[in-house]
Amino acid sequence: MFVQLICKDRNPDQMDEIYQTLGALSQREGVQIEDRGHAVEILVCPQGKIVAQEDEKDLILAANTRHGGPGFHAFVVDFFEDLQEEVEGEYEFFDDTEYNKDEDFDRLITKYEEELEYVRKLILDRPGFSEKNYMFDETYYLPQAQQGKINTATGVMDLTDFQTTNIKHLMDRFYVWNDWDRDGQFYLNSALTLIAKDYYGKYSHMDEVSAKVAETIAEDIEAAYRLNPLLPLPLNTYQEICELLHRESKLKGAIAMDEEIVPYRNKDVHHIFEDARIVALGSAQRNYDPICQSLFLSAPYQDEGEWSWLIQASLQPDILTNVDELLEREPIVRDDQTIVWMDEYFEEGIDYIDAIIREDERYLYIHSLAQDLAQMDYLRQCILQSGFYHA
Repeated sequence: MFVQLICKDRNPDQMDEIYQTLGALSQREGVQIEDRGHAVEILVCPQGKIVAQEDEKDLILAANTRHGGPGFHAFVVDFFEDLQEEVEGEYEFFDDTEYNKDEDFDRLITKYEEELEYVRKLILDRPGFSEKNYMFDETYYLPQAQQGKINTATGVMDLTDFQTTNIKHLMDRFYVWNDWDRDGQFYLNSALTLIAKDYYGKYSHMDEVSAKVAETIAEDIEAAYRLNPLLPLPLNTYQEICELLHRESKLKGAIAMDEEIVPYRNKDVHHIFEDARIVALGSAQRNYDPICQSLFLSAPYQDEGEWSWLIQASLQPDILTNVDELLEREPIVRDDQTIVWMDEYFEEGIDYIDAIIREDERYLYIHSLAQDLAQMDYLRQCILQSGFYHA
């Protein structure tokens, strides 16, 4: 599902007027607007944002609403219509659901139910589809698939439940905004999606991003309780966040969920870059160096300066100084017929593992280091599970 509005043939002053109006509309709706340099983003909800980018004299506003849900789709259409009313000029409107033509919200919900039924069929019928990204609008990692379980946008779900749950009830497992209003269920879905996708648990104080995620989760849970005190809530996670952030608990007498979500980032995941995937803890700090074309994953920490392991991965061999010697070692042939060469060594108090992974004619190069032998077993396990991502 996709909505686009093109503000056509605007001069600089008219562009500024549109940006100012976008800011005013965002403030009115209580959503965040941020200038990213190359684009302006309006962050409406988890899995739902509007992106504004200039193309010569046109300003193009677009939103992929597939993961946000029908409520987000309707919000975007209304938001774009309000902009057209506020600012004169030529516009081109596109809505692939044609909701903008009849504004029949029940019909829009049916379209999302049909889409989710289609996704369920793909997951159940096509081997390998469950290892692709059907949960999130955008992400640099993918949760690992588990036998007898299905990954959803709000955490792992039992396969049998996934097969038999009524599609209307399954909507809240995949979409954030399923009703017209931003009601208690909307804020609960927002919190559960953030817990599953981006909650760092005990590492929430690691940096500004991890702390902001935890703060937003707590605020969304409080909003859900305020709007509907009868909703079962993730109280264990909420109390953990309150303790981590030294935040006063505001949920007196709230109902606890029967089973809480285990955040994907608290487990090993596939970190995706280009067509490679590196297995490591989901809460690892991620950096990309465009000069050496390398992904860096470092162990999460609670105290600044603390570290235990680091993984550098690249499709370029330059990150390794011992490529020729490494390729002369006895290789490991994995079940999928990919080949792994590994070399372990110790220098100046640091343990290292260098590795090359080959699949057909593609090569992935890994340079990793650990503070002690305990982490070496973990790095070895991560490397042996890493390889290439098949989109």
